[in-house]
Amino acid sequence: MNTYLRKAIKNIFKFLGATQLLNELNFRLQQLQYSNQNQNYQKTLKRFVFPTDRALFNTFQLNYKKYYEDGHLAAKEMIQWGALTSLSSPVILDWGCGTGRVIRHIQSLKPKSICYGSDIDCESIHWCRKNIDHLYFDCIENQTLPYPSNYFHLVYGISVLTHIQKNEFFIWLSELKRVLTPSGRAILSTHGSQYFHQLTTKEKNQLKQDGVFTHLFKEKGHRLMTTYFEAHFLKEQFQSYFDIEHFWEGEQHPEKLGGQDVWVLKQKIPAT
Repeated sequence: MNTYLRKAIKNIFKFLGATQLLNELNFRLQQLQYSNQNQNYQKTLKRFVFPTDRALFNTFQLNYKKYYEDGHLAAKEMIQWGALTSLSSPVILDWGCGTGRVIRHIQSLKPKSICYGSDIDCESIHWCRKNIDHLYFDCIENQTLPYPSNYFHLVYGISVLTHIQKNEFFIWLSELKRVLTPSGRAILSTHGSQYFHQLTTKEKNQLKQDGVFTHLFKEKGHRLMTTYFEAHFLKEQFQSYFDIEHFWEGEQHPEKLGGQDVWVLKQKIPAT
């Protein structure tokens, strides 16, 4: 299905107030599309436990091969971009870990690392605790990370800010800054220009005016609550909290994290 047809169908369902129905149809179609492929792929990884279909769909996409291989690739990128290769025992947090798609690979790539995953979805956290060994998983409550200050060498949030409203954005920036060590880094991905085609003309105008636009949904963190950011808006906000070490715009670097904008942020060094 081409992009324009997909957008037209999405807008029709949105106009009819049936976005949740479209989401359910998408889930069922992915089940049919990947059923045989997933069964065959699972046979190649007999000791690897995959999440339920619903959990996979809600946090990524219902494709075992992409879940495993993209998760492994992202884990290698987090280690590289987070400048962890020189640290023997880095402490790492996957903020918004979902079903542990990325963090479960990091410890195998960096064996002495101490790895945590956190999420507001406590059902996903319970699943991770049951099925992923040697990592620590915690529920997030009251917009506060359950960790001490100056604790993590790296915190990454892959497509987390994409599901957070603007009024919560600054709360989380403060929290991420709080839990990072003085030389720590945060890696964050956002829906940038590569995703603006999903918006109507009116929504694009609102985004241009405010620098951020959110499709609201009743459930926090749900895939149907989607936030889009102008890069210039994020740059201005991030610079109040961090130094921007790297920025890859999704349109120019579609190979990085699915074409999302990728920001590598470093704790500001206090002025002497």
